[in-house]
Amino acid sequence: MSAPDPYSINIAELRRIIDALLTRVETQAGPNVIIDDEHYWDLPSPEVWDMAVKPTKVDEVGSLADDLHFLRVMADPLNVGPTLNLIHAAPLLRYLGEKVAV
Repeated sequence: MSAPDPYSINIAELRRIIDALLTRVETQAGPNVIIDDEHYWDLPSPEVWDMAVKPTKVDEVGSLADDLHFLRVMADPLNVGPTLNLIHAAPLLRYLGEKVAV
């Protein structure tokens, strides 16, 4: 069996990994995690991916509560599309990863 391509995201594999991580967080922290620090700095795309240029100014602010609200309103991901929903899910996943010691 060959090693997975490090430059290719296997969606089924990622889904299993994220599900296992969320199950572990839920076991550790319970079914609800309180948002203590709602706001975060959000570097816009494509600047966030350009490693050749160091960001000099970060003036975009995101809100975990707004991200969560957006995902709840868009219960059907096809209403907006998975791209926008994933962009709102990412900060929530990062927050869980940093807040819950597993």
